[in-house]
Order: sequence, then structure tokens, then C-alpha cells
Amino acid sequence: MNEYLPPHSLPALPPEPGDLALPSYGPSPYLGVEDEESALRRYLRLLYRWRLVILAIAALGLAVGLVISLLTRPQYAGTAMVQVARDEAKVINMGGVENDNGEARFDPEFYQTQYTVLKSRSLSERVVQTLNLADNFAFLGDFSTGEAVLMRGLPRDQRYQLATKKVNERTVITPIRMSSIINVTYQSPSPEMAAAIANSISENFIQSNLMRRYEAAAYARDFLQNRLNSVRTRLEESERKAVQYAQRQGLIKVRSGSGDSASEQSIVANDLASLSQQLTIARAQRAQAEAQYRSGTGGNIAAQSLTNSALNELHQERAQLTGQLSKLESDFGPEYPSVVALRAQILELDRQIGREQARVSTSVTEDLGGRYRQALGAEQAIQGRVDALKLQLLGEQGRSIQYNIIQRDVDTNRALYDALLQRFKEIGIAGGIGTNNISIVDKALPPKRAYKPNIVLNLLLGLVLGLLTGCAVAVVLEHLKEAELLPRDFTSKLGVPLLGATPKLSGPRDVQKALLEPKSALSEAYFSILTALRFSTNHGIPKAFMLTSAQAGEGKSTTSLALALGLLRTGSKVLLIDGDMRNPSLHKTFSRELDSGLSNILSGEGRLADHVTESSERGLHLLLAGQLPPNPAELLSGDGVARLIAEATKQFDHVIIDAPPILGLADAPLLSRSVEATVLVFEAGRTSATQARHAIGRLRAVGARILGAVLAKIDFRHSGYGYGYGYEYRYGEARGKPALAKVVPRFLLGKS
Repeated sequence: MNEYLPPHSLPALPPEPGDLALPSYGPSPYLGVEDEESALRRYLRLLYRWRLVILAIAALGLAVGLVISLLTRPQYAGTAMVQVARDEAKVINMGGVENDNGEARFDPEFYQTQYTVLKSRSLSERVVQTLNLADNFAFLGDFSTGEAVLMRGLPRDQRYQLATKKVNERTVITPIRMSSIINVTYQSPSPEMAAAIANSISENFIQSNLMRRYEAAAYARDFLQNRLNSVRTRLEESERKAVQYAQRQGLIKVRSGSGDSASEQSIVANDLASLSQQLTIARAQRAQAEAQYRSGTGGNIAAQSLTNSALNELHQERAQLTGQLSKLESDFGPEYPSVVALRAQILELDRQIGREQARVSTSVTEDLGGRYRQALGAEQAIQGRVDALKLQLLGEQGRSIQYNIIQRDVDTNRALYDALLQRFKEIGIAGGIGTNNISIVDKALPPKRAYKPNIVLNLLLGLVLGLLTGCAVAVVLEHLKEAELLPRDFTSKLGVPLLGATPKLSGPRDVQKALLEPKSALSEAYFSILTALRFSTNHGIPKAFMLTSAQAGEGKSTTSLALALGLLRTGSKVLLIDGDMRNPSLHKTFSRELDSGLSNILSGEGRLADHVTESSERGLHLLLAGQLPPNPAELLSGDGVARLIAEATKQFDHVIIDAPPILGLADAPLLSRSVEATVLVFEAGRTSATQARHAIGRLRAVGARILGAVLAKIDFRHSGYGYGYGYEYRYGEARGKPALAKVVPRFLLGKS
């Protein structure tokens, strides 16, 4: 199925019966027809086609791997296993200078720091100093006698730098995943030296860690000692100021309580607190006495009466007389003299009882009043002392403001001094213990085998890389082969017949000379193309056909003129039309002016006979492009071209249109609808198969009748038929070439 669909505005003209008899070449897989075979089979066929190239490159890769393996000096790797714990063992529960805040054991930042320290220059220098590698000429010369002799001539500082660089570059740090184990590996041509340096790196790593901790603790101790001296001086000075100020102001502080609840207060404050408690008690006693005095004396008098002996004796005597009176009055009556006498005695006793009760009442009232006045006096006395102490305390507080400021400075300095002293003691104890979080798990042993070169691995890598490179080269060669247009596979790639091929000549003058010479290779090639055109239809060469190309400068104009000259030699009357109204060239070939031509006819200015001119060759008539229109596609989209071709075929034996290029322009597809057939011209070595297929697809999308194609400018002197040769051409540029008097392809000297 074609990948281009004809637009609705460009309907394809139906073929007339018996008009064309084109050979059928079947669908082409390069024109968008779906291939039924699998992609895997195509790749396998590609690999089989280029199998010799792939095998040759694979063999070369295998040989390169073998040569590299044989030329590489054996290298040995000594590996020491080191454990780096996140936290060191706790001998005492005191913190050192290092940060220890209980972070996670697997801390990427911490372990990355350890890896960097293991690869540090300073650690490499310690190893060089420990093993005296700067004077080990065998090590410096990689255990080669010639290089060792050369190392003896270097100054010691240069040998020291070289040894440090070698130790650092050949050290490989490999952490074991999800553990605190690190493999420290050193690579050397000597197995003993590889093990010795790996062990030295591990040991110096531990020593440097201890030294770093010791130096940090020593620095911390010195720093804390200086700070302690400074803070102690400030503390003593602040305490001295506090004492002097208290003496001047008469401020005496008394410490009360113990432990954390202890506090200091002045004597006045303590006295005020004590008197306040006494005042509270006095107020309570005064309130109670006042309440008893204010509430009345009835209850107190009754209580006093019960305890009065005289009053009790009077009441007893009255009770006895009252009993006798009742008995006599019941026996002798109320008028009995004894009864009257008893009544008189009872009345006297009542008067005595009344006088005694009045005396008791007066005594109780005077007692309560005295007690109330006594409680009130005590309260007022305490209140006066409290008021005096308040005034004294307020004055003392005013004088204590500056004292409190000085005292706060004393407290701050004392707290800072205590904290620094405690930290100084802790660091001194922790730094003296010498704990370490790094330990050697396994020391490195001299390896028995060299780890490099690995001949099997190198051969395998060489083979794999060779195969991959060979496959890549095969794909590139296949792509170049598919992209190049050659006569032998032209039809299979494009799906159109090859009408002929023309040779590539060295220059434009050679082309001119070859066209004028009927026996030349170029003339013979174009005659062969005419012969192929003669058998392309059942009535011979089509009466009206056009020539176009994928891009400019491929030789379509030369081919158009050459075919016209070839038809003249057969006695035909030919009309050559310049259909390129964007960059015409026919008027330059024949030294004519573009005052009239195709554009004038299509715009309705006259008929065909008014614009056709004769050339100097009898039988060859010309229709130039005419005045250049602003938009040639609009003129070609109507039916004016079809009417023009129909009229021209009645007056001439053959009508040849030199059409514009296809890619990027709509002119050629529009012209192809009005002619009987279309011939494509492709330049060998310049036009790729993809461009050619795209051009053919555009023509087939509008229903163009493609007879075949011409492969122009083939360089038969080189294998590949001219691949790699091309012309630089800028479509639309005017080229001022001198005109020729004779009818020859003059535009071969300019635009082709």
C-alpha cells in the first residue's frame, strides 16, 4: 500500500485504453509495502550476508585481546579487611571530643568520610615514610631493572612525591555492602609488596585515627584550660564585688533550707516573715475576744452562776423553804402564821439571789471587756512593728537591686565554671583511655596468582567487542548499500524500471562535446534510453512526457535536451517546454528573453502558437517558462496545462517537459497529471534510495504514470559507480554563462 494518498484537489487522470503498456514489477518493499517476513529473519539474513566482515572483525578483536594480555605485566593484589565501627567501645560513660549522639549505624556520610581518608594523600605519605618507599628503587621502577636505575638519578623529594602518588593511585577501597567492613587493596607487580603496602595502609589508618582523636582531645583540653582560667578570674572578681557592695549597703543575707531548696534572705525579711505569722495569730485572738464581747454575756453569766457557791447555797435554802411552805399551806391554809413567815423568808431569799446575780453579771462583763482590750492592744503593737519592718524591707530592696545584678553575674560565672570544669575532667579521662573504632579483621597475605591480566576475560571481551563492532559495521555497510543507487539493484530498491544510465564526464565542455558527437558514450547512453522509451508503450515513445528529478542539479535538463536532440535525429517534430517557472534554464541555453512563454499561456495571454519559438535546429521548437509568476503552483493547479498539452500533441510529434524537482515543491506532481508519462532522473552517488523512493511516492500519490528512471552521472572508473561524488547546487541562483550560437546543451555549463 502506498504511503502517500492523493489529495482531493489533485484527482488522478484515468488512463486511456491502449495508451500505456508498462511492465509490472510488483510491489516494492521500499515504498511502504508491509514486509511479511519477521524483522529477526531480515537481521539474520543481513548478518549472513556480511558474515565474513563480522568474523574478520571478531578475529581482529580476539587477536587484540590476546596481544594486550601478553604485553601486560602481571599485577598482584593484596587485600586487608578493616572494620570501621560507627561508635567505639564504651569503657566509661563519658563523651570524648568526637560527635557521639547515637546516630544510625549505617551513616552514608560517616562511611564516605572514612573512604576518603583511606585515599587521602596524607595517609599515603605515612605509608611511604613507614616502609621507606622513597628509597626503594625496585618499587619506584615497578620492579624493572632499567627503570630502577633511572630512579636512582632523581632527587629524594621527587622520589618521595612519586612514591606517594603510586601508593595513592594503586590503592583500591571496596566497601562491603550492608556492613562496616572495608577491603583495602593494593596493586603491585610484586605479591610481597602488595601485601605489605595493604597492611601498612590499614595500620596507618588506625594510627592516624588514634592520633587525630588524641590531637582533638589535647586541643580541647588546652582550650578548656584557658577558658577555665578566664572564667575563674571573672568569678572571683564578681564575688568580690558582691561582698564589697553588701558591706557598704549593710545587706546581710541568711541562707535557709538545704539542697536544691536552699535560698538566701535578709534578716529584715526573716523578721518580717516571723512577725507576719504572729500578727495573724493576734488578729485571730482579737477577733475571738471581740466576738465574745460583742455577742452578749448571757451565756457567760449563766456559766458563772453555776460555779458561784454563795448563789448555789441561796438557791438550796430557798428550795428547802419552798418545800416547807407547800406542806404547811396544804395542812393549815394560807393564813397560818407559819405559812406567812415562810413566805416572808422566801421573799428575802429572792432579793438576796437577785443581788448576787447582778454582782456576777457585772463581773463577767468587765472580764470580757478587759480580755478584748488586751487582744486589741497586742494586735496593734505587732502591726506597728510589721509596718516598720515593711518600710525597712522596701528600703533594703531598693538597695539590693544592684546587688542582685552583681549576684546574677556571680551565679552565671559559677555555673559556667562548674560546667567547664566537669567537661575538662571528662575529656581528660576519655582522652587518656585511647579507645578506637577501627580494627583489622584480616591482614593481607602475599597473593599466589596475578589478578591481571586475565587472559580468558580479555579474550572474551575482545571477541564480544569484535562481534559487536562487526555487527555495527555490517549494519553501516548494509545501510550504505541500501542508500546507494546502482544499476544492478535499481529496480529492486525503487520498484520502477531502469531505462538507462549515463556516464559521468569530467567537465561541462566534455558533456557539450559528447552530445555533439553521435558516437560518444554519452550519446549512445541517451540513444539507449530512447530505445527503452520506444518499448515502454504499445505505440512507442509517449507523445507527451515530462522529466523530473528528486532534487535540483541531477541532470534532468540535460536529459530533456538530449532526448529532444535524439528524437530530432529520428525525424520527429519536437516541442521542448521549460516547465520550471521558478528557476528556468531553457532561455539561457538558447540565448532567449523571458518575455513570453508557459506562464503567459496559463494566465490566458494568447494561444500556444503565439509563444512557441523555433530553434536553430530544424524540427525543434521551444516553449520557454515565460515571465516568472508569483506562485507557479496556482497556474499549474488548473486545467490549463492539460489543454495546452492536448493542443501541442496535435501540432508536434512529441512534447517534452523539463519539470522542476519534486522534493519540496508541488509543481512536478501537478504537471505529472497532464502528461502521458513521467521519467525520473537520479544522480548516482548523490541521490539516496530514500530520497528517490520519497520522490516516486509523491508522484504515485497523485496518480502519475511513471515509465521508469534514468541513473545519470555514473563514474564507471570506480567501484561503487560514483558513490561519494556530488555537485554543490543552490536551487534558484542565476548563473551568468555566455550564450552558445549552436544548439547544444549550454546549461550543462551552468544549471543541469
